[in-house]
Amino acid sequence: MNSQLLKLDAPYKVIYAGGKVGLHVATLITWQGEGDDPLYEPVSYPVIDMGGEYIGGKLIDTDLDDCRVLCPPGGTNLYWVALMIKYDFQQDEPAGADYILERMEELECKIVMPVEKDRDGNEYPKREFNATLDPWRVKGIGDGPEVVYRVRGSHYQGFYFEAEGNAEEIYSSLREQLLTYYSHFGKDIDFINFASSDGYSLTDVCKRLNKLQKDSYLG
Repeated sequence: MNSQLLKLDAPYKVIYAGGKVGLHVATLITWQGEGDDPLYEPVSYPVIDMGGEYIGGKLIDTDLDDCRVLCPPGGTNLYWVALMIKYDFQQDEPAGADYILERMEELECKIVMPVEKDRDGNEYPKREFNATLDPWRVKGIGDGPEVVYRVRGSHYQGFYFEAEGNAEEIYSSLREQLLTYYSHFGKDIDFINFASSDGYSLTDVCKRLNKLQKDSYLG
């Protein structure tokens, strides 16, 4: 096995790598064989600095092709962050939105929030968002507690949500995700309106999440 460490120059990109978030400070390239005739294709692994209390130089045992850029040096936007949180949900062991956002704050990532325009074309911050959930039944019939659903939102709406279980489990999971977003973006959010895409599945869950926001100060 041969290897070469390629050190990168600042400014660094903040990347998501194998469930970890950090500055991409170097890449370890490994290959087998000699000279220009490797036995296998080279494989690249990221070396990151997670910032804060962590020591820089952590090697992540994940192919660089499976990593994603969370934040370029110039900053990112809310919709891209939502897409990366969606990508995290697709992993075998998701890191979770709270961890991702916490690391991004530690690494001083600039997240640009969406804007809207009035009739005169003047821009103002978007403070109300939609969270349209797309539910489908995994097992069970009727509306009892044994019925299992899987729900997914859309990263195009700014805040991504996903959960699986019966109605109460889904409410609990979405509630925790909602509280996470308010804890990191509370000063920029007035309301996230939950609705079911089919108009009837899990509408009670959506109503409870909306009521939670109306009855509580979450920012």
